[in-house]
Amino acid sequence: MPDSSHHFQKQSRSSVSSTSAERIKELAKQSKVCGLSRDTSLPEKLRDLIDEADQHKRLLNDEEIQLCCGWSGVDAAPLTALQRQVSDLVDQARADLLKEQPQLVQPGGKLFPQDRAEACWRDCFHFLRVSIYGTALRRADITDSDGMRSLAELYALLDVPVAALLLALDRLRLHAVASYRRLGAGAEAEALGDAVAHLCNTIRKEMKRHDGT
Repeated sequence: MPDSSHHFQKQSRSSVSSTSAERIKELAKQSKVCGLSRDTSLPEKLRDLIDEADQHKRLLNDEEIQLCCGWSGVDAAPLTALQRQVSDLVDQARADLLKEQPQLVQPGGKLFPQDRAEACWRDCFHFLRVSIYGTALRRADITDSDGMRSLAELYALLDVPVAALLLALDRLRLHAVASYRRLGAGAEAEALGDAVAHLCNTIRKEMKRHDGT
């Protein structure tokens, strides 16, 4: 689960009922992006490795990338180098979004005050982090179905500007793929793009499902 829910929640407490507050708390526990640790086509050792990294909401270390890529056949060196650019890539996506929609972080905007904006950028980091897990394992289908359904409901309750988040993620995908390609990735560059796109499509689908219920 991206660790932003309590930041969005902090700004929403005055406008939610006690019932909603309890539901938010429940959904925050249930929300989960990464489903790779449940993919039984992966070796148990690698599922455990991914689960541990995801539990701590961190990128893979160099040894873990070597282990994953050694199994999948992905070239480890470009992916290791890409991970060192993740924060810069998120900053680029943020700049793109705010250039297109500066009102988001202005008073009255859905990413105002600053805590809400920071929560959005953190979610972008975590979505890219999980996409990199998938790329290391040659998996584009990286999401946890039940966890993403809970995340969509959580986003709706916290009034997260999902359209803006998806736009930021699309820009993040473009920057990440371009950087990965420059670092020497071949087909894996497009595979990373596919993982991020899968994540975006899953968010979009679950938000539509939630809005329709």
